[in-house]
Amino acid sequence: MMRYVERRRAPQRTGHRTTLKVPEDVMVTARELAEELGTTPNDAIVRLAEEGTEARRRTLAVQRLARERRDAVARDGQVAGPAYPDADALREAMLDGRRAS
Repeated sequence: MMRYVERRRAPQRTGHRTTLKVPEDVMVTARELAEELGTTPNDAIVRLAEEGTEARRRTLAVQRLARERRDAVARDGQVAGPAYPDADALREAMLDGRRAS
């Protein structure tokens, strides 16, 4: 005898309707999540997709920030600043300091 588990009805959503072939490992996770939340596997798949979308947005934001920081560091090396003396000029300055004493 088959038992039916009482669960909430999945919320009505707006958006595109589609038919998908879902990989088995995703389906297992969706069933587990659905059971945990008391909803349908389809609703759980949508929730997993929303979580993945948010994770992707965070990844892109981090990549964008990293690129901006790398570019800022690269630009910093190209900014004209004070010229540093070469080794000969440093040596001459050190020797001049000794001679003045």
